[in-house]
Amino acid sequence: MAATNTFLAKLVRAWPALPYMALGALLASVYIASSGTAWLSDTEMNGGNLSTLIIASSLAFGAVMLAGTFAAPRVRVGLEKPFAALWGGAMSSAGSLLVILIGPYYFYYLLPGWAIMTLFIFGAVLFGAGLGVVALRCGQLFGALPPRQVILYVAYSQFVVGASFFIVVGSPAWAPVSGGPSLAGILVFVLLPAAAGFLAMLSRYNEQPTQGLERSLSRASLPKSFWKLLAVVFVFSCIVSSVYASSVAISSIDTTLNGSRLVMLVRMVLALALAVVAVGTEGDRLNFGKLYSVVMVVSVALVACLPLVTVLHTVLSQIVSLASVVFELFLWCTLAFIVFQRRVSAVIVFGYGYGAYQLGNGIGWLSGAQALGSLFGAVGEAFAYMIMALIVLACAFVIFSEREFDRLFIPQVEGAPTLDELLMQDLTAERAEEGEGDEPAVKKGRFGVAIEELTETYQLSPRETDVLRCLAMGYNSSTTASKLHISWNTVRTHTRNVYGKLGVHSQQELIALVDEATAGE
Repeated sequence: MAATNTFLAKLVRAWPALPYMALGALLASVYIASSGTAWLSDTEMNGGNLSTLIIASSLAFGAVMLAGTFAAPRVRVGLEKPFAALWGGAMSSAGSLLVILIGPYYFYYLLPGWAIMTLFIFGAVLFGAGLGVVALRCGQLFGALPPRQVILYVAYSQFVVGASFFIVVGSPAWAPVSGGPSLAGILVFVLLPAAAGFLAMLSRYNEQPTQGLERSLSRASLPKSFWKLLAVVFVFSCIVSSVYASSVAISSIDTTLNGSRLVMLVRMVLALALAVVAVGTEGDRLNFGKLYSVVMVVSVALVACLPLVTVLHTVLSQIVSLASVVFELFLWCTLAFIVFQRRVSAVIVFGYGYGAYQLGNGIGWLSGAQALGSLFGAVGEAFAYMIMALIVLACAFVIFSEREFDRLFIPQVEGAPTLDELLMQDLTAERAEEGEGDEPAVKKGRFGVAIEELTETYQLSPRETDVLRCLAMGYNSSTTASKLHISWNTVRTHTRNVYGKLGVHSQQELIALVDEATAGE
C-alpha cells in the first residue's frame, strides 16, 4: 500500500494536472451516455431509451448537487476525505453496469417489463447521482485554481472527452453478444465514472495553491447577479436540451450517432482554441462577458432558424447541442472564478450553478421528448421555436446581461483583485512563501507589469491606475465607468489626471505609451 501511495505521489508531482482531468472523465461519461454510442444495441429504433437514461440521470445529477448546498459544511468536509470521490465514481459505474446488464441480449428476457424499466431507471439514477458527487469534488479542485489555470485545465479536459469518445467509436466492433454493444463500449461506459472518481482522489497528493484560505459557506455572500445567472442557466439548459431531444425523438439512432461524431470533432477544435487562448494571449483579451453574449446570440439565431430549414433541421439541432457544450464550459469556468475570486465554498457555488444546469437539462429532455411535439401541433412549429428564441434572448439581455456578468465579480474587500486582474496573471505564477500573507504572489503578464511600472513611475493613485488600465484596453469612458462602478464624471476627472501625469493628450497616445512599455518587458 505504501509503495502504491509513493508511486501515485510521484505521478502527480510529475503531472500536476492529472487530478483535474477528473473533469474530463466526468464530462466524457455524460457525453458517451447521452450519445448512446457505448450502450445501445441494434434493437434500438428511436431515441426512447436514450431519452429515459438522460432524463433520469440528469435529474439525479442535479438533485445531488442541489441537495449538497443544504448541508454544505458537512458535504465540504466529506468531499475532502480521500475516497469520497472514488465512492461516487464507483456508484456511478455500478449504475452504468446495471444499464448494460438489463439491456437486450442479457437479462432483458428473464424479467417482466415493469422490472426491466424499474431497474433501468434505477441504474440511470445511480449513474447520475454518483457523477453529482464527483462533480462537487471537481468543483472544489477547480475553485482553488487561478482563472487562467482553470481555462487551461478545462481545455485539457475536453481532450480527455474526445479521446474517450473516439476510443469507443474506433475500437473493434466485437461484442460479447451478437447485436449488443461492443466490448470496448461497455468497458468505457462502465469504467469512466470510476476513473473520474479515481483521478479526483489523486488530488490528495497535489498541493493546492489556495487550500488554506477560508471559504464562506453563507448564501448571503453571493451577489444578486449570481441568482440571476442561475435563472438563465436553468432556462437556457431547458430550452436547448428540449430542442435537441425533440430532434432525437424523430431521428433514427444512426442519425443521432453520426451527429454526435460531428459535434465531438468541433468540440476538439474548440478545446484547442481554448488552450491557445489560455496560454498565448494577454489577460485583457480574455473577456468572458462577451463570450457569454456571443453564445446566447448564436443560440437565439439557431433556435429561431430551425423551422425554416427542414432539410438541415438535424444538422442545426446538432449545432444547438454544440452551443450547449460551449455554454457548459463557460459555466464551469465562471463558477470556478466565483469560488476563487469571492472566496465562497465550491459546494455552494457549484451545487447551485451546475446543479441548476443539470436539472434544466433533465427537465428539457423530458419536455422535448414528451411535450414539445404536442406544443408544435397546438401553436405551430415556427411559432413555438420563435417563443423559445425570444426567451433565450430575454435571458441574455434582460435577466443576465454582460453588465450583470461584470457585477458578479465586484470585489467585496477594498484592494481585492478583480476578475480582469486575475485573468492577467501568468500561468507560470509563483506561489507566495508560507507566512507572507493570505494572497498568493503571482507573476503578472507583460501588460500587467507595464501598468504597474507606469503607476510607480508617474505616481498614479489606485483609482487612476484602474482608469489607466481600462483606457489602455481600449474602453471608452462609459464602459470604464460601468466596469469600475463609478460615475462618468469621475472617470473623466481621473482621465484628465492620468493624461496630465503621463504627458499624453489622447487615448491613442496613452495606448501607444502602454504598448511601448509592454514591448520593453
